[in-house]
Amino acid sequence: MRHRSRTGPAAVAVALVASLAAGCGGDGSPDHTAGGPKRPAAGKPSDDPAPGDFNGDGHDDLATVVYSESKDKKRYAETLTVVYGSPDGLNSASAQRTPASRKTGEKGAGFVSRPLRTDLDGDGFTDLVVGRGKAGAPLGTLALFGGARGLGRATELALPDGFQPRAAADFDGDGSVDLLDGGHGGTGDPNATGPGTDGLLLYGPFDRTGTPKRQAVLDLDQQGYATPSSATTGDFDADGKAEVVFTYSFDAEEDESAPEDLHTVGYYEGGADGLVRDAAREPRISEAVSTFDGPRTPAAGDADGDGIDDLLLPTQLAVAPADMPAEGGALTILYGAKSGLGSGRSESVIEGEGGEKRRIDFGSSPAVGDVDGDGKPDVVVNTPGYRGRDGKVTLLPGGASGVPSADGEQAVDPLTDGLPGTPNPHKWNAFSHQPPLLDVDGDGHSDAVVFAPLWQKRAGAFLVLRGSGEGFEVGRVQLVSPGELGVPLRLK
Repeated sequence: MRHRSRTGPAAVAVALVASLAAGCGGDGSPDHTAGGPKRPAAGKPSDDPAPGDFNGDGHDDLATVVYSESKDKKRYAETLTVVYGSPDGLNSASAQRTPASRKTGEKGAGFVSRPLRTDLDGDGFTDLVVGRGKAGAPLGTLALFGGARGLGRATELALPDGFQPRAAADFDGDGSVDLLDGGHGGTGDPNATGPGTDGLLLYGPFDRTGTPKRQAVLDLDQQGYATPSSATTGDFDADGKAEVVFTYSFDAEEDESAPEDLHTVGYYEGGADGLVRDAAREPRISEAVSTFDGPRTPAAGDADGDGIDDLLLPTQLAVAPADMPAEGGALTILYGAKSGLGSGRSESVIEGEGGEKRRIDFGSSPAVGDVDGDGKPDVVVNTPGYRGRDGKVTLLPGGASGVPSADGEQAVDPLTDGLPGTPNPHKWNAFSHQPPLLDVDGDGHSDAVVFAPLWQKRAGAFLVLRGSGEGFEVGRVQLVSPGELGVPLRLK
């Protein structure tokens, strides 16, 4: 039986955050003018380092990509920006910046994969790994290695040519982190110039040059037609080896050359020699994430607190004719179990409803944490299309039954009383939290970091929605502007 609950409008648009290359060394090192960034307090390594904490001091740290453009939109820059947590929240004086363009000839380069938080070298500190590219061509992979005083300078990893890290997890169960690239291009991609490339799995342990222990080539491109557009990993059966859910975006309805057995979702089990497909689990996942515009992106996390990863699926409840409104949006949770994903606890379908009309984009960017500190996992989601493009963030608290629901939900949007600063008045705030949930002040409550690019008369703002025993404490929200971090949203 499905657990089905209703919720009010929820959530918010995912904003791409970005930044200015000025103020950073050409080698990607932090800006050392005026004494450079204030380094965080020394922390300690751990046998199981917290993914959010780069220096092991008990305060999670923000890592985001900030996007800047000139007023005429002819120039742009992307900057990987790290801000360390402290007892007072995010410490803007600690901001560490790494531009995507690192040398002559790379102007206009960008980050082509989301920053991955993982202990790549196994030293007990969380590291940051991200791929770079320009005009569709890869430029390499950067690693910033964690340590007692935070992340070091960005270094280029010696990975195979063209490798772009999509996921980091232990796929073979040996206790070391592996890096996964699902491949690129495909004849079903209008932006591609040829058939899709093979995927590649690099097995750890890695040394600090990026040399893997071994590698496995993966056939994931569906006869060259399509390669994965997203990769979501988790250990959904608690066997010590990660699984991965791929989504594929393509439109093959009028393409006579398209293969007959195309699939928009791929589910693969990790193993010693690569990945093994489990097609039996794909239909339910595909049903949940499918839309007219392609599949929505899943997330993973332990949503019921049993120690096993679960799969969180942003869901469009009904596919209606193109000229009719869809039924609405929801978050579907398929629970992990030792017998396999979806084979234990009944799934949850948490529905959303926004204002006078239901929002089909409720449930975007789901993330798991403990916001209210009661020991039960909570889930935070976005609704990007709420009130035009204003956006909304919704907290779905964990309940007595051990699973999140709409009971006691809390929604925060640009017009919520008590938020600091000034929202854009034209329903265009793109107010959205950026996963993962972080405990930036170390008080035992997960916080959600929202980015609002048009806040403060287009200066932009990071708004830290701090967790408390009552949920998000709106009267104690911290505002940090990109300009304070040395990455204004407009190029000079």
